Amino acid sequence: MAGFFEHSFFFLRFAVLLLLLSCISPLPGTGTPGRKADTFAALVAALPGEPRLVIWKSQYTLTLYKGTTPVKTYPAAFGGGYGDGDKRRTGDLRTPEGDFYICTMNPSKRFYKFMGLSYPGLKHAGYGLQERLITRAEYNKIKKAIDDRQPPTWSTRLGGAIGIHGRTASPAPESNRPGSRNWTAGCIALANADVDEIFSVVALGTAVTVLP
Repeated sequence: MAGFFEHSFFFLRFAVLLLLLSCISPLPGTGTPGRKADTFAALVAALPGEPRLVIWKSQYTLTLYKGTTPVKTYPAAFGGGYGDGDKRRTGDLRTPEGDFYICTMNPSKRFYKFMGLSYPGLKHAGYGLQERLITRAEYNKIKKAIDDRQPPTWSTRLGGAIGIHGRTASPAPESNRPGSRNWTAGCIALANADVDEIFSVVALGTAVTVLP
C-alpha cells in the first residue's frame, strides 16, 4: 500500500510540474526574460531524463523533451528552401534533416542567441563525398569531429553554421508562427522568449532530431 501511495505521489508531482511548465511562458512585453527562463529551467530540471529537441519541419514546430516526456512545443520557421527537402550544399537555403547535437552556444548580435548544430553530419558528408562536393580529407575531418562530439567544419561546399536562434532585426521573431514565411538561410528560427527557455535547458552535446 505504501508503494502505491509513493507511486501515485510521483505522478501527481510530475503532472503538477507539467502544468506549471505550460503556464510560465512570458507574454510579449511582460516580465523579465532571464528570470522566467531560470524558473523554466528549474522546473524542467525536476523532470527525469536528459533534454533533447525534436524539430518537425512539416509541422513548423520544435518540441523540447526531457527523457521521453514532451515538455513544450514552440512554433518555428525554417530555411527559404523549405520545399526542396534535406540540405545538400552551401547556399541551397534548406534546413538539414537527421540526427545532430548542439555543438556551439553563444550570443549573436544578429540572431539574439545561437545554438549551432553538428551539420554536416556523416550522412551529409557521405553524400558530399559521393557527389565530389568534398574531398576524402574533408570527409575524414568531419567524421573525426562527429566521433569526438565536436563542431564539424563549416567551411566546405556542404555549408554549415546551421543552428537554432532568435532574431534581433525586424520583423521580430514573435512573428514566427506555423505557416509563416520561411526566411532563414537554413537555420531554425524561434521567438526570442522561446530561445531563452531552450537556451536555459540544453547544453553542448544535447541531441537534436530534425524531421521532414
